[in-house]
Amino acid sequence: MYNEIMNKVAIFGKKGSIAKFDLSDNKAIWIGDLADGYTPSSIIQYYDYVLVFSSTTFTGKTMLHCFNEIDGELLWSHESKYLFNNGHPFYPSILENCAYFTSSSKEVAKLDLNTGELIFKKKFDKPLFRSYKLAIISNDVFLISNKDALLVNKDTGDVIPYPEIENSLNLKDISTLLGNGTSFTSSISTANPSHNGDGSTVIMSGGDGGGAGGGE
Repeated sequence: MYNEIMNKVAIFGKKGSIAKFDLSDNKAIWIGDLADGYTPSSIIQYYDYVLVFSSTTFTGKTMLHCFNEIDGELLWSHESKYLFNNGHPFYPSILENCAYFTSSSKEVAKLDLNTGELIFKKKFDKPLFRSYKLAIISNDVFLISNKDALLVNKDTGDVIPYPEIENSLNLKDISTLLGNGTSFTSSISTANPSHNGDGSTVIMSGGDGGGAGGGE
């Protein structure tokens, strides 16, 4: 059995596949296949989950694949349009092995990382000219704008006002935020690519205490 602590191990992607590769022994530990014609542009790891964002220049479609980091098993895959609107940045935050994210400017979604089940994708009432960022604080999920805060029901996606935050902070001065102090940024990579390779930024943050490897 190889020793990942002593050996140099990384995950690489190329058209059609990703591979966990032992650079010290010069061999692949496992290879995971992507959909035909898709090239990965972002690889993000959260504990044993490896999320791969890929696209194809032939059709312009994008996909998200999830692999088991230990053995490379493909757990699930989706076309990106199933999860979030085209052009909308994908900023998942993780709590209890589920990814929470805004799937559009007025929708919040929850995805089971183990099964790939989209547990909910729920619209909420968004006032005009107001933009919300999702954050996990303690074990709660919030949508926070520069004017108010909403508490998200983790089972249904329903939201209710949460005035405690706006009463504690001057939200109009807040330009960005991080939830739990033990949260982490696993990877900052180019994603949602256009045909010329440009794209927006994907940031993955964890709400329940940290992640393992693969992220720098």
